[in-house]
Amino acid sequence: MTATCPAGHRSTTLDYCGQCGIPMRGDPADGASVTIGASEGPRARPESRSTRSCPNCAAVVADSATCAECGFRFDAPDSVAVWEEQHWDVVARHDRQYFDMVDPEGIEFPDEVVSRRIPLLGDHIRIGRRSKTKDIFPEIDLSGSLEDVGVSHRHAVLLRQAAGNWALTDAGSTNGTYLNAEQDPLPANERVPLRDGDQIHIGAWTTLTIERVDASDTHSAEVELPSKDTRGMARTRRELDIALLGPLEATVSGSKLPIGAPKARGVLAILALRINTAVSIGDLEWALWGDQEPPTAGKALQGYISTLRKSLPANVIETTPQGYRLVGPKDVVDVFRFERRTNRGRELLASGHPGAAVAETTRALELWRGEPLPDLVDAPEYAGEIVRLRERRASAEEDLFEGRLQLGDHQGVIADLSAAVEEQPLRERRWAQLMLALYRTGRLSEAMNAYERLRLNLAEEHGTVPSAEISALENAIIMDRPELRWAPPLATGDTSPGPL
Repeated sequence: MTATCPAGHRSTTLDYCGQCGIPMRGDPADGASVTIGASEGPRARPESRSTRSCPNCAAVVADSATCAECGFRFDAPDSVAVWEEQHWDVVARHDRQYFDMVDPEGIEFPDEVVSRRIPLLGDHIRIGRRSKTKDIFPEIDLSGSLEDVGVSHRHAVLLRQAAGNWALTDAGSTNGTYLNAEQDPLPANERVPLRDGDQIHIGAWTTLTIERVDASDTHSAEVELPSKDTRGMARTRRELDIALLGPLEATVSGSKLPIGAPKARGVLAILALRINTAVSIGDLEWALWGDQEPPTAGKALQGYISTLRKSLPANVIETTPQGYRLVGPKDVVDVFRFERRTNRGRELLASGHPGAAVAETTRALELWRGEPLPDLVDAPEYAGEIVRLRERRASAEEDLFEGRLQLGDHQGVIADLSAAVEEQPLRERRWAQLMLALYRTGRLSEAMNAYERLRLNLAEEHGTVPSAEISALENAIIMDRPELRWAPPLATGDTSPGPL
């Protein structure tokens, strides 16, 4: 599924445009059009009066309690935004002490000192100055009463982390982003974790203080309400969480559930992989026992379902005419969160945002705790799914290496790439990445040795030779072609003034 953002760009992500970063509106009538498959035009909004948008994937749903795209159920309990569990604000203010330290030539401190408290809603908060001509509308907008001419239009980005806290990425700003009392600016496109109370200094006089607050807190500073667009990004709170990327774990509100019987874990894993889809009793029995199904298989399966229902929240497992169905948003299963984050990371990487791509892909890989679906290794029909997940993980690791290379982390990535090629010695992409990292750190002979090791591995294992692409890379390294040399990622759409 793809979507068209308010600026007219096509994007495969449905929360923010993968090209310009503008928030996608949840209702196509408000500006974002959701399209299916290869259709190029926006899909017209159904005329049904009961039309609504899915809060999990933003698809338009008419006359149904379930989203046909992702399976989200509108009548599911506890559908609230993640920021209602963790409340974070940014206090933006004119900071005279920071201004005096910077001492920008030819610029005067504002006569009226302004302070504003801005709630952080969503996962991706842009900091900058709005520009209608360039369709730049950051969530933390340092124009108007907070105007700071030293702030770039696209200055920095706040990224929500897996634990609910935030990280900061400078977006290649002109005058840099400074954290607390550090004298050096943050490296562009590199994620830096933040803590409660950290101060971000940007522009000529702006200080942003990030604060974690309780829902009951009241503030004397002016509160800037979130826009309708930002509110539309609400997600379903994951009271239930099912982890399949490693030994199966099920938690409710953070508390781990006891699911001891191996076959009960297998049943839950199957239902989770096909969440919101009915799984027949025959499919479950075949997955659990294969052709060794005992005469009491049906009764045993009922016992496993009963055990799961006692542990899980009420009404999570439904009985259907075909069998059973696990009900809930797809994001309660770590497999689907992993795939969503890796897709987003790959799109960010392709659109020239390696720092954000590294952050998103790292979040995805952090979900892995071991081999996937260990309770289904003896189920032949799920062998393909296990192989697919392993391949997705390997590809995500290579996307992460690629992002680090684009950020210039050549020395740091060599050790990780060396381990990666030993773990999977037939994957050419990671060998190419290792060769490039070695070349860019002046280790030409080691880069050539890496290519030779790959050539021998392919010859011994499969009787083949390296691909034309990696052979061309070897030749380019030998010729010391200038296009192999690293250049910092370019900042796009920045029309801010020169350095202060």
